[in-house]
Amino acid sequence: MPDTLDPASPPRHSGPPLTLQPLAPDASGQPVPPLALADHDTLIAGRSSESDWTIADQAVSRRHASFTHRAGEWFVTDLQSRHGTRVNGETIEPGRPVPIAPGDRIEFGVWACRCRLPGAGQFPTTTFDEQGGRGTAVSPVQPAALDGLAQRRLDALLTVSRELNNAKSLDEIATSAVRAVSAATGGPRVVVVQQASDREFNALASTFDEPPTLSRTLVEAAAGGQLVELRDNTIHEQAHSILDLGIRTAICAPIMVGQSPEAYLYLDSRKAESVLPEDAAAFCQSVAQLAGLALERVRAAELTARHAQLESDLSAARRAQQLLMPPRTGSLGPVSYAYESLAGRVVAGDLFDVFTLDDNRTALFLGDVSGKGVGAAVLMAAAQSQLRTRLTSGRPLAEAIGAVSADIHTRSEANKFVTCLAAIIHHAEETLEIVDAGHGFAARISPDHKAEKIQTGGGFPLGVTDAADYDTVTVPFPRGATLVLFSDGVIEQPDPAGVQFGYNNAIETLHDLDTPESLAAALLAAVRHHAVGACETGHAGSRTGVSSQEDEVGLADDLTVAAVRLNHA
Repeated sequence: MPDTLDPASPPRHSGPPLTLQPLAPDASGQPVPPLALADHDTLIAGRSSESDWTIADQAVSRRHASFTHRAGEWFVTDLQSRHGTRVNGETIEPGRPVPIAPGDRIEFGVWACRCRLPGAGQFPTTTFDEQGGRGTAVSPVQPAALDGLAQRRLDALLTVSRELNNAKSLDEIATSAVRAVSAATGGPRVVVVQQASDREFNALASTFDEPPTLSRTLVEAAAGGQLVELRDNTIHEQAHSILDLGIRTAICAPIMVGQSPEAYLYLDSRKAESVLPEDAAAFCQSVAQLAGLALERVRAAELTARHAQLESDLSAARRAQQLLMPPRTGSLGPVSYAYESLAGRVVAGDLFDVFTLDDNRTALFLGDVSGKGVGAAVLMAAAQSQLRTRLTSGRPLAEAIGAVSADIHTRSEANKFVTCLAAIIHHAEETLEIVDAGHGFAARISPDHKAEKIQTGGGFPLGVTDAADYDTVTVPFPRGATLVLFSDGVIEQPDPAGVQFGYNNAIETLHDLDTPESLAAALLAAVRHHAVGACETGHAGSRTGVSSQEDEVGLADDLTVAAVRLNHA
């Protein structure tokens, strides 16, 4: 096994580049700058000036949502906002991270932005402002006009309906919609556009011979969710931009996903071309509605696929993690042990190992990686393999801890570290050699079953610095004594009122118990009972997973308890 961390480990701040492009100004009409998610670990979006991305809009909560990255993906999490957070029209559950990707529309209340890769986009669309005629040339299509759908349109509707039912992406939906509207209405210029920023649109599919030029007023009017049109008898003489282009008729239908316009279906006639037929608006409305339904289906399938992939990745990570951990109970010569581990997020950031160094020595360690989830689990696996390798190769305990700390500092992200308590049991000498790297959670159970806290000295957590020196503490460890180690998830687990379990409760729980199995199980049960208050705790549940009771209550952090005993000869 190599004596360094995996060279494929990500460098500091290795999140994939992604830009959040505002689709609207703030409440004062001022543009909101885009947010680049690369080179950050976690960013908070909200109305507060202390947020990383400040959005001055009353629909946005002071701390509305967070953006984090792990395992090569970005996630958005709603922070119990007042008006909710939606991804592609779907409201996300508060506190549950949802993966995001380029092209996604994210809404904070009614304010929205779109995810984009830096510099990416389809061919551009130009929009113009109607000088002096803003608001005068646009009129809603009256319901009576929508009833004139001729028989010749029905075949086209059936055809596009079949195509949209089989479409797998927004681009395919846009292409089918443009083709159907162009064939059915005779309009030479049909385009589906998607808003890319406050003042920019991308053309997804088009029959234009050149980059499309559209009426901004028309598109902005359709943004309210209503079909709108321009006709030559409503175009005001001061709308010079429309007159210069020779637009005689223009129609814009929003393609809605939920309550939000995801794209716009636009067509017009110009100069000597015939005015679009009266029922063109009705046909566009029908196609836009079918496209919206198809897009809702595609978005829902994409979100389901993302969650399924995430669950698959987490399951694989959990299985790999379990292979690194020792059996839940066991014996190594005169030493016997037992441990319990529950993960706060499917995979744990806690690490535990116990192994024989030689006939007279048994090594063990328990650690806790900062954070939770996949990123913490990956760092846990790297730290565990490195520490085991260095100890089994004969490195002194303090020297091994220092080398792992330097390696983690060099190769992990700036805010990642590992607290760890490592020990070597010397059988013949009946002593315990301890090095504490910022962990400190250890108790010794005497042969007569009395529990006491061990003063371990303490030192920097692994990864905080590349030049840390660690002290070794040696304490008596007679035969019949047991060492109990636990992660901070034990101490810091709150009850429903927010009161933490605490160190004193842990020590009290360990009195008058004998075997490693009973010690580990008793402390785990006490913490779970504390977490649910007066509720029935039930069965302890699956190991290195979360039982049904934890699913209901939720663990504040990963939780690991290990008990290691030096038995009588």
